Amino acid sequence: MKRVLYIGKYNGIVGGIERYMQQSAQLLRRSGLAVHCLYMEQGGREQQSFADAFDSIQKFSPENELLQKADIVIVHNIIPVEFLQFMPEGKTFFFAHDHNIYCRRHHYYTPIGRINCHRKYNKFFCALCSLGRNAAPPLAEYRKLPALVLSDFMAGNLRKNGFEKIVKLPAFIQCSEKKHSFMPDNVLRILFLGQLIRGKGADLMLKTFSDLAKVDIPFTCTVAGDGNDRPMLEALVKKYHLQQQVHFTGFVSSPEKLWDNCDVFFFPVRWQEPFGLVGLEAMAHGIPVVAFDTGGVREWLLPSENGIIVPEKKTISAAGMLGVLAQNRELLESMGKRGAELAKERFSEKQFVKKFQQLLELQ
Repeated sequence: MKRVLYIGKYNGIVGGIERYMQQSAQLLRRSGLAVHCLYMEQGGREQQSFADAFDSIQKFSPENELLQKADIVIVHNIIPVEFLQFMPEGKTFFFAHDHNIYCRRHHYYTPIGRINCHRKYNKFFCALCSLGRNAAPPLAEYRKLPALVLSDFMAGNLRKNGFEKIVKLPAFIQCSEKKHSFMPDNVLRILFLGQLIRGKGADLMLKTFSDLAKVDIPFTCTVAGDGNDRPMLEALVKKYHLQQQVHFTGFVSSPEKLWDNCDVFFFPVRWQEPFGLVGLEAMAHGIPVVAFDTGGVREWLLPSENGIIVPEKKTISAAGMLGVLAQNRELLESMGKRGAELAKERFSEKQFVKKFQQLLELQ
């Protein structure tokens, strides 16, 4: 049996990286592979269910025998450079889930104005932009490893920063077979699902809703997730007089009911999302998406097919598009149906497993 070794930062769920590790490990194990995990530090939610996704999970140690016994090692976060020497040569990949390998601030937007960056790493400019925050990324050392990405957007960013061997793995999702009922009470039910941090754009979403409320469109929004920005967002809800429309749930470990009770998923990201796996969840449940045009969103969102793309930060335009959907149940249904079709065609579990097995055969 082939052995896969994941190396991550935490032994629980913090965000999309850990959720991807968990779900892909479960899928690979169902496909007949052994998947183990080494983590760098304690942290995250749902630690037991995260651990259950793997054949074994242990605190990282350079002496761990799994490092040499593995047929493939995938580093899912930047680990200290001194540990790279213990990675098996020719079998180790770096999975670029995030911007931190070429952005010293990690967010890939400027500290003033939060303007998205498109530059390659420059030690002088980036040190100034980061205001001394965080160490310089270890680009030279990580360029030696082949990289894995989920989107063409991330592949382009890595090439811009000197990575030569890049492999694109298809994202995957398991589709729901439930028939969805849209706007049963003639009220547009909007869902936000993600961390309540500035990059995810929940504040932009609330500004959008303030514009939407002005045109008297009946809507509600469920905000599922938690984070440091929650107090600020709750204050904005009061400022915009949205207390009747917007409801916070906090962290949700099983969001199935959320998908069953929404009509559109709003993805108001401010930062350049490397892929946006939550968008696939919406597609798999037959839910159309309205999203700002940043990062890897176009990897899965096809304009006018399974949703609507709005220029980044254009809240008035986003409000207009939500208003159009609120008055067209047939459009919601057709976009939701097309999204489910695209999820099955382009992001099937079978395609992911096939590509991963090809990766193993190359080792």
